[in-house]
Amino acid sequence: MIAESAILNANILIADDLASNVSLLERILRTAGYTSIASTTNPLEVCALQRRNRYELILLDIEMPGMDGFQVMERMKEIKTDHFPPVLVITAEPNHKLRALQCGAKDFISKPFELVEVVTRVHNMLEAHLLEKEIADHKEDNPALSNVIQQNIRKIIQVRMKAVREQSLQDRIANAMTSFSGSMTFFYVHIAWFGGWILLNTGHLGIPSFDPFPYGLLTMVVSLEAIFLATFVLMSQNLFAKEAARLTDLGLQTGLLTERELTRVLQMLHAIQNKIGITNNEDSDRADADLEMETRLEDVLSETERLQRREQRGPRQNRKLK
Repeated sequence: MIAESAILNANILIADDLASNVSLLERILRTAGYTSIASTTNPLEVCALQRRNRYELILLDIEMPGMDGFQVMERMKEIKTDHFPPVLVITAEPNHKLRALQCGAKDFISKPFELVEVVTRVHNMLEAHLLEKEIADHKEDNPALSNVIQQNIRKIIQVRMKAVREQSLQDRIANAMTSFSGSMTFFYVHIAWFGGWILLNTGHLGIPSFDPFPYGLLTMVVSLEAIFLATFVLMSQNLFAKEAARLTDLGLQTGLLTERELTRVLQMLHAIQNKIGITNNEDSDRADADLEMETRLEDVLSETERLQRREQRGPRQNRKLK
């Protein structure tokens, strides 16, 4: 079974040339609890949006200017991806339904919209699509790993890929330049460049020397290149630092949640132990009491800072005594 939270958090795209229809559908879905809803009134943008954001469901109007819903679905078939979302066609014409099915639509929403129909069809299509996707994902699972580990691996990959898709053009250029400058291809190109430059300026090939020894022009060009490459590297490091900070926050939240859950479990076990009359020795009781205390993050941080200051004062005091 697909968790209700997974359905409500699925990416949904609404494509309708009328802003009023888009606004109404968004309001209906958000009222039903859906959290990730995008929209466009330009049918020419649908394929690009799907390629970039990989929606789980597309609500697509049929009658739109410039490109109708049938043409949009035909264009989407050309996208080279294994992630083709179900399309829920929006139409007021019964005659459109057969052709829409032939173009790849899965279901229909009639105009004017009825709240119950919209919510029910969206929920059912998302549930079926996510279930089908989950079954397909598990076909090649490693039998040596549990389902939980497989799900965690997929979730980590999804988070990373989402971060990559959300990068701006400048960030992508910086990452590409950083990756290229750190490759052996970059090294070989520069070996060939420097060797050719020096050879041309020896005069042995019959070409007048344009940058004689000590190669001042080459030195200037390489210096400028180093400045730009250092800038690209710093930009990439800033991106990595932001992603690392996000993962650190996630790890901290997970650790705090785990600590709180384990504290509650120990308290429950202690209560059960007292209820059935099991007694421990004094050392065990003292250790259990320490573990059952709820640890607050601010207390740990303040104590760490205090001990660090004390350790730093120690060497200074020893130097003064000497």
